[in-house]
Amino acid sequence: VLSILFSDIRGFTSISEKMMPDDLVNSLNRYFTVMVDIIMNRGGVIDKYIGDAIMAFFGAPVRHLDDALQSVMAGIEMNEALEGFNAQQRKIDKPEFQIGVGINYGVVTVGNIGTDKKMDYTIIGDMVNLASRMEGLTKKYLQPLLISESLYLKVNEKLPCRLIDSVAVIGKSKGAKIYTTKKSLTEGESRAWSLHNAGMERYYNRDFPTAIRYFQQVRQILPQDFASEMMIARCRDYARNTPPEDWDGVEIMREK
Repeated sequence: VLSILFSDIRGFTSISEKMMPDDLVNSLNRYFTVMVDIIMNRGGVIDKYIGDAIMAFFGAPVRHLDDALQSVMAGIEMNEALEGFNAQQRKIDKPEFQIGVGINYGVVTVGNIGTDKKMDYTIIGDMVNLASRMEGLTKKYLQPLLISESLYLKVNEKLPCRLIDSVAVIGKSKGAKIYTTKKSLTEGESRAWSLHNAGMERYYNRDFPTAIRYFQQVRQILPQDFASEMMIARCRDYARNTPPEDWDGVEIMREK
């Protein structure tokens, strides 16, 4: 049982088309240096680079009681460190990077996998696939960080968390709740997150008019907030078109 982290640079293909190869490699290497240091300082192991993506895990070969928390803290700090990295990019007149981080917690298979010619110490399994899918969902929900419900249950008493949605990723029939989190919140963010979570509870109880009122209050506090705007539109649609009796609020993802 361990944490799996995936991170990816958004729009990297577009960025790479605008940069000379040497500049691209230099920027990527500086970016990886910053992010890998954060992951390793939090006890993570870098599994592999997949182009501009990073795959890492926390909890093997040595397991710690706080692997779940450390993985989430790494995800938060990776996004925080991006500000300093982008400041340097601006200074040398190079494109800024934006990233998404998805983290899951669950049972995986760990071991040396490959052949005698090429062997990797790596992790495989359904929980790895879900972590990768969650990283992809950061683009859809415009969130810098998404964590799974299993991680939420491990860290919600230590970090503020906000329920974003309940989704069934491609290849899955069962839904799972996804959350975002931060180290700390401003007074306004704290109230907005509390209102949003209350709105989500009404939403799953099919009380769409009340849910809308909660999400509208969130929008008053955070005018550019995408999650509450998305939920207002969804609630209005369900208020007009009543969902079936077996509706459970799970959004079915049709793409990765």
